[in-house]
Amino acid sequence: MKKILIITTNEDICNIIQQIIGEENIIHRKDFKDKLSYINIKNYDLVIIDFDRQRIRNGDFGVIFDIRCKTQIPILAILEESKVRDKIQILSMKIMDYIERPIDIN
Repeated sequence: MKKILIITTNEDICNIIQQIIGEENIIHRKDFKDKLSYINIKNYDLVIIDFDRQRIRNGDFGVIFDIRCKTQIPILAILEESKVRDKIQILSMKIMDYIERPIDIN
C-alpha cells in the first residue's frame, strides 16, 4: 500500500484528496517547516504540497528544496492563483507536476 504525505493548512484540500485516494493511505501535516524536519520523508511514496496565495506571493517554495535535499520522492504541488513564473520555478525544482485550484473532482 502506498503512503502519501499531504502538507496543507487547508482541511478542504485534504478531504478532497482523501476522497480521491482513500483515507488509509494519507498522512496529513499542517506545518510546512517546523515539524517537517522530524518526518522521515523517505517512508512516503508521494508528497502533495498545497501552496496558498500567500506562500506563492512570497515565493515560499523552500519546502520543495528541503525535500529534494533528502530524497527524489515524487512531489505534486497544488497552486492557488499562481503565475507562470511560479510554475516554472517549482518545475525547475524537479517536482513531478502541479494542479491549480480550484480543484473540481466531478
